[in-house]
Amino acid sequence: MIILIVFIVVVTYINPSDIMVGKSKYVLPLFLILVLMTGCIDRTTEQAVQSQELTGELKLDGSTTVFPIADRAARTFMKNHPQVKITVQQSSTGEGLDRFLRGESDISDATRPPKDSEYSTARSRGMELYMTLISYDAVAVIVHPKNPVSDLTLSQLKAIYFDGDITDWSQLTDKKTGKINIYNTDAKISGTAELFNKVVTGNDETPYVAGTTSIHPTPLMIPAIMNDPNGIAFTPMNWINSSVKTVKIDGITPKKEAVIDTSYPLGRKMYMITNGAPKGLTKEYINFVLSRDGQRIVEEEGFISII
Repeated sequence: MIILIVFIVVVTYINPSDIMVGKSKYVLPLFLILVLMTGCIDRTTEQAVQSQELTGELKLDGSTTVFPIADRAARTFMKNHPQVKITVQQSSTGEGLDRFLRGESDISDATRPPKDSEYSTARSRGMELYMTLISYDAVAVIVHPKNPVSDLTLSQLKAIYFDGDITDWSQLTDKKTGKINIYNTDAKISGTAELFNKVVTGNDETPYVAGTTSIHPTPLMIPAIMNDPNGIAFTPMNWINSSVKTVKIDGITPKKEAVIDTSYPLGRKMYMITNGAPKGLTKEYINFVLSRDGQRIVEEEGFISII
């Protein structure tokens, strides 16, 4: 646009007949002006782009469930912004929040809101825990593919996991016998276990029955159940594949629509937690996660988009 304006101004003060063939005294000066202007504009544009390019570092830690989204989004973001470095680690929601509250990370990935004790710790350290919803998810109950049981109630899960009233598969079906092998994970650190325990019993601190097998992180539930015909476990929906069988809960399958409308009892939200509303580089990264490209990553990783 600037080149066009300069061209018009120059031509305005030149007799057109002087630029015609045979009268070229203005052609060379005009050409040189345009070349110089083009170079100046290109350099100015390049400098402006460079001055706007994002720089800096971010550290993320927390939920193993959120990790695939956070990590892939970070790699894409760094590709788009080469001067940015983002390190994404995975531990658990509880451990990630502990590290965040100690100032060891910029963003804490979580599958639950902070607890009252975590809010209290944040206030004592002059921090404000701010949650940004990035995705929907669900915790699914799984069994071996050859297990005939396909539907369980919350009451039956409570009797299996917490009360010890159901211990054999014959108590649930006339097509299978054998001791029920129970797999779980620690609700003190795992958002997945905390949700399961709270929904099934009403209290996330309810202890499991004796003799269960504790596994962490939750993706390891898949090979455990794949190799145990008498096993039962719970795990985030995105880890599930054809090597295990998903069980309905109260007649409802953990599908997108049932999770969003909350009819599936073990649905949940996934968050990125920051100290106050996101700003600067943190805001730019989270905005990317919330963008159409970021939410496409959410869906491709097996989760439910918020848009």
